[in-house]
This record gives sequence, C-alpha cells and structure tokens, in this order.
Amino acid sequence: MKNTVLGAALLVAAGLIPAAGAAQDAQELRIATEAGYPPFEYRNPSGQLEGFDIDIGNEICKRLARTCVWIDQSFDSLIPGLQARKFDLANSTMTATDARRKVIDFSTPMYIVPVKLMVRKGSGLQPTAESLKGKRVGVQQGTTMEAYARREWASQGVQIVSYPSYTNAFVDLSTGRLDATFQEAQSAVEGFLNKPEGADFELAAMTLDAPILNQPIAIGIRKGNDDLRAEVDEALKSMLADGTLQGYAGKYFADGNIAFPNGH
Repeated sequence: MKNTVLGAALLVAAGLIPAAGAAQDAQELRIATEAGYPPFEYRNPSGQLEGFDIDIGNEICKRLARTCVWIDQSFDSLIPGLQARKFDLANSTMTATDARRKVIDFSTPMYIVPVKLMVRKGSGLQPTAESLKGKRVGVQQGTTMEAYARREWASQGVQIVSYPSYTNAFVDLSTGRLDATFQEAQSAVEGFLNKPEGADFELAAMTLDAPILNQPIAIGIRKGNDDLRAEVDEALKSMLADGTLQGYAGKYFADGNIAFPNGH
C-alpha cells in the first residue's frame, strides 16, 4: 500500500491545516495511514490526502467533535507506532486478523474487500502454488497478502517479493520484473489497471476463499484505550446505519469490490 512518507508528516482534516485557534477548539484525534493505496488512501495532485478511509476518518472526527490530525507513514510501522503512542488510531485498510488482535485492538468491522492476483493478459496465471511455481509475485510488507503468499506459496517454488509500497510493485510488474502482484482488487484497478501502463494486464478470475484474506477491515486502536474504541464504534455503527459508509463507497468502488457487515 502506499507511497510511503517516513517520519511524521502531519496533515489536518481533509489534508488542510486549520487556523491555530480552530485547532485548539476540539481535542485532536491523531490518525495514521499510508497514503499510496488508492482508492483507500492517497494524495491528490495538490498533495492533500483523499480516499475512502480518509473520508471515513474525517467523518469520525466530525461525529466525535474532534480535530483530525493525519500522520502518513509506512504500513509496516503502523502497529509499532500505535503501541508507542505516536498516534491514536491506525486507519489504513488494515485487516483485523487474529495475529494483529494479540497486540492491538480493533474497531467494529467497517467493510470487506476481495483480494485478487493481477497478471499479464493471456498469461493464464491463477493464485495457486501450482500455477505460480517459478514465478515472482509482488506483495506489500506487513500485509495479509504477504502473510498468505509466504505461508502457502513460498515453500512451493514461488518467489515472493516484498515492497514497502504497491506503487513500487506495480512498476516492476509493468517492466517484467514481476509476473504478478497480489492485493485488494479495487487497489489494483485504481492504482494500475485504469492507467495506460495497465492496459496489458488484468485480474485473474479466481478469488481465494481463505480466512486470512476474507476478514473485515477495521481501525486499529491501542490496547487499553477502551473509551476511544467505544466512541469510534458508536460513530462507525451510526455511519453504517444511516448509509454514510455506503455513500462513500459509491464514490470509489466498482460493483462487487466491497461488502459491508451485518447486511448493510
């Protein structure tokens, strides 16, 4: 995911820095993301943060009467940063896996997105060890896609190549240094397939039905911060109930590339 900006580059709600007086009127809510994973989180041509998760975070701040402060950093540093109290929430298309739940808490589920293999047209490659044997597959460091690929494919002769950002992986795919990349379907569409360099590529037809790849996306919260988790949960549940999340999704996702929990 994401064009990584290491360190703590701070941006306030919607990527704009408000006047000093306004910033002091509401308690800050520091939210970390990695802004290179469209349509979930990315920077527009003006350098401001945009995307589905950014919209969600800004709406949470609005409903909690807090001031959003966005912190853009690498995906694999989100959990350590949360534990070190560098920020309050991690909102960056993070799957709420059992392994992650051992070290951080999560909000109520927000949405589920399918994971797909992206390949060159006509290659016939599918997301199986047999099909990918001898091939190079790009994944992002610290993601559930990396965990799955290393567990299921690496021992079967598939070379897994990890990147700090899918942006870098897509470059290597286009130049032939990779045979495939493995990511959320809509990220492949927005980040590569809809661009001129993606014209010769496609998503493989097969969708994997593995628990680690089908768990919901949620917001990471430091363990013990129960009051904040309750506030965030209340905001998210109300956003699902009144259709706000679904409305945001309509801006960014193709049909079938996102689902919501509890029948919403």
